[in-house]
Amino acid sequence: MRRRGLVAASVGVMLMVAATGWAETPTEKRLRELEETLRKTQEEVKELRRQVDQQKAIGQATQKQVEQTAEESKAAASEAKKAVSLPDWLNRTTVFGDVRYRHEGFYHQPHVKDQDVTARNRERIRARLGVRFAFSDELSATIRGASGNPNDPISTNETLTGNFNRKNFNLDWAYLTFTPGKSFGLRPGVASVTAGKFPNPIFRVGEMVFDDDLSLEGTSETFQLLEQPLGALDQVKVHALQWTFNEIANKEDGWMFGGQVNPSLHFGSVQVEGGLGQYWWLNPDQIAQALSKNTTAFTASGAPVANSNFNSALFNTNLLVTKTIQPPTTTPGKKPAAFTAITGFQSGFNQSNATLAVTIPDLVLNQPLRLFGDYVYNWDAATDDAHGWQSGARLGQTKVKGDWSLYGFYEHLGQEAAISEFTYSDFGLGGTNVEGPVVGIDYQLLNPLTISARSHFTNFINRPTGMTNPTLMRLQLDALVKF
Repeated sequence: MRRRGLVAASVGVMLMVAATGWAETPTEKRLRELEETLRKTQEEVKELRRQVDQQKAIGQATQKQVEQTAEESKAAASEAKKAVSLPDWLNRTTVFGDVRYRHEGFYHQPHVKDQDVTARNRERIRARLGVRFAFSDELSATIRGASGNPNDPISTNETLTGNFNRKNFNLDWAYLTFTPGKSFGLRPGVASVTAGKFPNPIFRVGEMVFDDDLSLEGTSETFQLLEQPLGALDQVKVHALQWTFNEIANKEDGWMFGGQVNPSLHFGSVQVEGGLGQYWWLNPDQIAQALSKNTTAFTASGAPVANSNFNSALFNTNLLVTKTIQPPTTTPGKKPAAFTAITGFQSGFNQSNATLAVTIPDLVLNQPLRLFGDYVYNWDAATDDAHGWQSGARLGQTKVKGDWSLYGFYEHLGQEAAISEFTYSDFGLGGTNVEGPVVGIDYQLLNPLTISARSHFTNFINRPTGMTNPTLMRLQLDALVKF
């Protein structure tokens, strides 16, 4: 019995030890769970790395494809550009011009006393087309053709008359512009030389002395004195002028020598620009002589020589010098009839001219106001009618669709203040010895189309003998397209 008890006790002890060995402690459980979590995490990281490697491979392939496509597109664009690119000379060429239609009416015209004169209405067109080629930043050439009577230097209009006949189109500009710069070690823009037949380079605020359509001939130079603004002074330009208006083989030619100082300033946002000029005309009598159909020249045998410089389109209101000419007798017993020829102007022309413009931006309805004035005095005038002046204002400007502009000015131009053949052709009947107001309105109907209405109300300053002096109303309605 004792042996059985010992065996039972031994078995019990072994069972207890076995039970104790197989039981999991809390610490062991936590370690086991951590090991399991770490194993799963490592598997997930491994999977993520596989996916990243896969995406990277795809991205590299895509990037390579994108780069290849871009390179192919670039090459294709380059080839296409080569196929459609314009020649270099065409890229340096600029085409410009305008076309204008005008209705014009003359009401209450001055006329010889006791003569019946009715209102006059006419339709007119103007067409101008120009080409400018820039060889470089320092050299360019410009050519422009314009409609109008080739013998009229101050109008490019053609009247719609003559049973549908053809209209004239003439060489209006042809000039070279040389602007020496870096190639000559000079500051770009410091000097500019123009030679040929060209637009007026001086600063002007109106057409009192020189009509806008007047294309000068000869040379001119412009110098910009300031490299950068100096306080309120933005720039000072100096224009030197050498204009030739007549050439004679065996006599002194006709020239205008002059110049203008042209400063521009600002005071806050207000812009100010002015001009002080002097214009001296050498042999201006040759202009007057072109008015005469008769001649003062004869051949060795005594036969009269035709005046090849006669110009019936020139309009004159200056005082003239005339002379009765008795041609020599060429047929025995037959005395030729005497005639009267124009030998020159009573005045010489040495003009001082001052101009000023003040621009105030955004004054009314975001539109600028421009105030301007012009004064001319002829030191060689034969009479006291040597002064001319103009003053006025313009509100607004026409640049884009919907823009508008209102303006008005008053002009007084004495008979001997300027050469009448070159003054504002639309003021009165043209020429000098005229005064009165002008009012007008412009409206930008479309970006390239401007419509306008303008009216001049003028009288003679000194009524010519035998003429009436009503207030002439000259109305102009325009439609203008520029390009």
